[in-house]
Amino acid sequence: MVIVRLYISVLLFMSFFFMSFAHENSRTDADAVDLSIECRMEPAVIYERQPASLVVTLRSSTPDIAFADVVTPPSLIKGEYATFQKVSPAGNAYKEVVDGKTYYCFPLEASVITMADKGSYTIGGGEYTIGVAYPVVVNDPFWGPRRSTEVKRLNIPVKKKSFKVRDLPNPPDSIDFSGSVGQFTVETVIPRGDIFVNEEATAIVVLRGSGMIADATMPEYRDAFKNGVKLKSVSESRNAVYDNGKMISELQLECTFIPTQRGNVEIGEVLFSYFDPDTGAYSVARSSPVKIEVKSSTSKRESLSI
Repeated sequence: MVIVRLYISVLLFMSFFFMSFAHENSRTDADAVDLSIECRMEPAVIYERQPASLVVTLRSSTPDIAFADVVTPPSLIKGEYATFQKVSPAGNAYKEVVDGKTYYCFPLEASVITMADKGSYTIGGGEYTIGVAYPVVVNDPFWGPRRSTEVKRLNIPVKKKSFKVRDLPNPPDSIDFSGSVGQFTVETVIPRGDIFVNEEATAIVVLRGSGMIADATMPEYRDAFKNGVKLKSVSESRNAVYDNGKMISELQLECTFIPTQRGNVEIGEVLFSYFDPDTGAYSVARSSPVKIEVKSSTSKRESLSI
């Protein structure tokens, strides 16, 4: 009986010894994994006030990555952002091939930035602590090879990123530049319902597009309310969302007006000037005129009496 127990003890010891030996000799070498963190910017060259997507990306030669904490985020070495807005989530992992080698890219942090002044800028500094899960093959003498993982914490600096900001060309005399950069559309919407002469009604002017609407920007709407209508008041609301690293902006103007004559009345076109970075030229968005039928107050009284 003693001999049997001694045999089992020796067997367990030898099994542990061989498993440990196989574990040590089959693990992935940490130095063999190619890791880097860089700032990726889209587009690479921007104009003043043009929103750009800035994504801090971990690039790895292995997909078996568990990444963790930011120590210090990268920042501009010189100068300041005009606007800086973090975006969540940063994005999905993807693969890319560089010089015939496959890399796995993990977006760590994303933001949308704009710059107020032209010039050359560099994003530098910054460091991340990355928890790297290295795959390990354990050669179990009883069950054969099996996969496991080991996690190692690595401090990885962020590579420097340089980019250029172009100045905007002078707008032509025919354009009253709003200060906004992007691509925009504008439309006028009339809520459903009857409209009566000498009574308040509402028109909503909607400006939207991919870009930043300047704080002081307003579409040229006043001339739209002249023929047969009188503009009484205007209230505004602004909103911006981030979709796939792009800034989508919207400005709504709720225009309260009073029709001064009955019959067919037209609310004229609304204009909005902007700089289009794709074409490198200034452009004007125009809403379509909206025709409305203005009824007499007598028609309203008759409908209420029925």
